[in-house]
Amino acid sequence: METRGSRRPLLLSAAVLLVLAALAAVLTLAVRGSAERPAAGAAAGAPVGRSGPTGPAPVDLAALVDGYTAGFTAGGPYTAPDAGQRRAIADGVLGALDGQAEQAGRSLARVGYRLTEFTEAATGRRVAEIADGTDAEGRGWGRVYLDLSARTGWSVQVPHPVSDARTEALGVDLFRAAPGGVLVLAGAHRRAGADGASDVAHRADTVFAAVVEALTGRGLPGIQVHGFDEGSLPGQDAVVSSGAGQPGPAAELTATGLGKAGYAACRAWREKCGQLGGTTNVEGRFAAGLGVPWLHVELGNGLRTEPARRAAVAGVLAQTARGWAAGQS
Repeated sequence: METRGSRRPLLLSAAVLLVLAALAAVLTLAVRGSAERPAAGAAAGAPVGRSGPTGPAPVDLAALVDGYTAGFTAGGPYTAPDAGQRRAIADGVLGALDGQAEQAGRSLARVGYRLTEFTEAATGRRVAEIADGTDAEGRGWGRVYLDLSARTGWSVQVPHPVSDARTEALGVDLFRAAPGGVLVLAGAHRRAGADGASDVAHRADTVFAAVVEALTGRGLPGIQVHGFDEGSLPGQDAVVSSGAGQPGPAAELTATGLGKAGYAACRAWREKCGQLGGTTNVEGRFAAGLGVPWLHVELGNGLRTEPARRAAVAGVLAQTARGWAAGQS
């Protein structure tokens, strides 16, 4: 016969079990929540194509890029890619550009890269990210971001992140400021590799060059952003050029826009701008060979490192990008 005293331990045991079950549920939710938040610099988003799900939460692209580039240093790690690796990533970018997520994913996976998608926090736009999906980010091959919200019409190229201080931030600002862009970001400091191997503005055997050439081959105009020490060109805040190509309307539009914003811009096609005209730039030479509009924009330190001035520059460059997207040369 069960007595009142014999029921008391059973009731206590049941209560303990309920408490433990509740704690387990809370811990499970906490773990799931932390798993959905990408670490600083980690590749973000879900592995889907243009028609995939919206993802768990918006991603701040500026914070993502800052985290990714934070460890870039002169003498840091860099592994030169071979021709097959460069081609696989460039093909993956073109596949993503065409909305062929599965095809792009297969090409990228051959070299340890992956295609993911997320909602960008500042703009609300859907963005595709092409990034190293292995633990070998030290290869230094870079990342690519595609705006999926509009027809792709232009690119912003950042060959010297960190080395040309805050050009990576300017690249993000410009990518956000005009729809339909592609952000091509180098994956190492320009002095990371031996014998200049990681200086992607002057080496054709890099993933950066392969991607930019693939985009240029599709006829996409590009803006490549650089930085210079104002002391090397007194009285000038910026230098605008078309590199090895002939200056088109976009070059004059950009220089004029910078002037209206209050910044002195040296026009390399008709003024002496030191050694800042970008005439030896490999991406610029490739664009010139195809007759595709391409701009080389050098910016003084303040225009890159001061957020308000950087935003003003991004606004000027965005006008050029919008003109390209609308079919203007």
